[in-house]
Amino acid sequence: MATSGNPQPDSLWLRPQHPRRLPQVALSREEIARAALALADAEGTDAVTMRRIAKELGCGTMSLYRHVRTKDEVFDLMVDTAIAREERPEAPSGDWRADLRQLAVAKRAVLLRHPWLARLIAGRPVLGPGVLASTEFSLSVVAGLGLPMDEMVRIINTLNAFVNGFVQTEVEESAWRRPPAGRIPDPDPAHWHARVLPYLRHVMDSGEYPHFTRMVNEAESYPDRDADFAWQLARVLDGLSAVDPHRP
Repeated sequence: MATSGNPQPDSLWLRPQHPRRLPQVALSREEIARAALALADAEGTDAVTMRRIAKELGCGTMSLYRHVRTKDEVFDLMVDTAIAREERPEAPSGDWRADLRQLAVAKRAVLLRHPWLARLIAGRPVLGPGVLASTEFSLSVVAGLGLPMDEMVRIINTLNAFVNGFVQTEVEESAWRRPPAGRIPDPDPAHWHARVLPYLRHVMDSGEYPHFTRMVNEAESYPDRDADFAWQLARVLDGLSAVDPHRP
C-alpha cells in the first residue's frame, strides 16, 4: 500500500528536531542529553531510563520518543555530547606530537568527568557532530605527515586505545578504593588487604618471586596517576614517532 510523504530517516543525526510547543518548556535532544548525562554521572548508566529522564525534564515519557526512539539513541546522544566538550584547539599547531598530547589530556579529562564514558565508548561507534569534530581534528593533526589514511587511522586508534584503557583502569581502581557514599565495595579494600596480607608474606618469603617482592617493597603504593599518564603517553608518542617521515 502506498504511503504519502517521505519515510523518517533511520539515523538519529538525520532526523529533524521536534521542539515542544509553547507554553511548555522547550524539549530538545540537548535537554534530553543533559538530563541523561546528569543521571549517569550521579547513579551510573543503569539509572538512565526513559521514565527517569522524563521525570527530570518534567514531561511525559512518550514526549521523549519524538526525539529519540530507543535507549541506545539516548546513549549515543550522551556520548556525543560528552565528547563535544573536549577542550581542543581550533586548528592543529603543526607539531603533531604536541597536538596529540594535548588531545589525549583533553580526552582523559572528559572521561574522568564522566566515569561511565570510557566503558560506553568501547562498544559504541557514534557518528554525531561532537564525535565527528573530534575525529576530524585528530586526523587533521597527522594529515601533514603524508601517510596513507590507514596509517593515520592507526595512529589515532592507538592514542584512543591508550587513553580509554588508562582511564578505565583509573576509574575502576578509584571506585574500588573510594566507593560512592553509602555503597560498600565487594570486596571491601580494607578487608581485602587484611585477608591477603598473610598470603602476600608467604609469597615473598618463598623466594620464588624476587622481582614481585622488590615491587611490593619499593614501588609506590599510591602512585601519582597524572605523572603515570604523562610518562606512559610520552612512550606511546615515542613509538608513534617511528612513522614520521620527517623525523631526524
